Amino acid sequence: MMGEEKEIKTDEETASQILDAEEDKVTREFLQMLEDAEVDKLNSDDDEIPPLKLEGYESTEETESEVFLPDLGKGLGCIVQTRNGGYLAAMNPLDTVVARKDTPKLAMQMSKPLVLQSNKTGFELFQKMAAIGLEELTSEIFSLMPVDELMGKTAEQIAFEGIASAIIQGRNKEGASSSAARTITTVKSMGTAMSTGRKERISSGIWNVSEEPVTVDEILAFSMQKIESMAVNALKIQADTADEDAPFDVSPLDAKNITPSGKVYNHILASATPVEDWIKVTNTKGSSYDGVDSEAITMAVVVQLRDPIRQYEAVGGPMLALVHATCVADNSSNNNYSEEKRYKVASLQVGGIKVRSPGCKNAWDGEKQRLTALQWLVAYGIIKAGKRGKRLTSKGPDIFWSTSSRVMADMWLKPIRNPDVKFTK
Repeated sequence: MMGEEKEIKTDEETASQILDAEEDKVTREFLQMLEDAEVDKLNSDDDEIPPLKLEGYESTEETESEVFLPDLGKGLGCIVQTRNGGYLAAMNPLDTVVARKDTPKLAMQMSKPLVLQSNKTGFELFQKMAAIGLEELTSEIFSLMPVDELMGKTAEQIAFEGIASAIIQGRNKEGASSSAARTITTVKSMGTAMSTGRKERISSGIWNVSEEPVTVDEILAFSMQKIESMAVNALKIQADTADEDAPFDVSPLDAKNITPSGKVYNHILASATPVEDWIKVTNTKGSSYDGVDSEAITMAVVVQLRDPIRQYEAVGGPMLALVHATCVADNSSNNNYSEEKRYKVASLQVGGIKVRSPGCKNAWDGEKQRLTALQWLVAYGIIKAGKRGKRLTSKGPDIFWSTSSRVMADMWLKPIRNPDVKFTK
């Protein structure tokens, strides 16, 4: 009987995930619109390299299509939305000139972002998370910020599923066209953020950022290039080949979480709120309604690197990125700023888990995660083939490792390795 009920439920769930004729038509139309927009963009891309940058080359159609960030697929651009509101972005970890049509050497998958409310920021948030315990923490993170399995899929298939998912989730809230349009707008905005300033940063070595404050839904896009860079460096930690070790280990902080407005949660992840819900609450009810404080914000997102050449196989294990931003007063005469608060990104933390306990298996850190990270690093010459990390399984507790970077004078500073946080349960 229970088996029959389960089968009926599964059939109902499957039916609800099927696009109707109108939704399927709109999905395909918007994918075509995206491809058409990418064709038009070829003549105006800010990150195209002028002929004088490519000494010895003729000004041909092929050289004019050379960029610092390739497309995920024909007409898709450098980023697409995945199911569950996440994203898949092309990367250029070697910072070299590539053809727009080249297959990316690495891609960055991100979960749907969430807002964490706490009176702690930066590294201390990892200390509070570690107090939850290894198994409960990893389970809670994947429950709140799931990442789809993309292995074996094409970029085109991933993009189609992403728009279709947005349409299905928007049922009874807005029409299919509105859902697809909002998805395309968000993706194009993030694609612009992934490309803006990349050429200048690579040529000068200086990581300048815009001095203009951003809205809440622009915080992740603002930080994506830095997340990309720090995630690639974090592969060395996962492969046990890091350039520097953690300075020391520290203990977790009390798991109980208190928001700036005084609301108490059992742990930090219990305060997690979808970005769109957080915007609605703060815009309609005021800055501290129902325990929500909007003067500072920490955005969390799960990051998983993948290899497009190997059918989007996962490279390394999942990581957690935390972006902290503070609200700024608007002294501009631009009235467009008056309705929505603006923020300055202050810091970025990227962390993950290292399992030292013998026999302990965890999706965040295992032999497979270590070997895929090591394989990719060696394949592209980031580390020498003879360099082999020593697996720390003999002694010590499981740890939460992390690196951090701050923004000062409108520049990202060089990331530093934080102390490791010990799991005590």
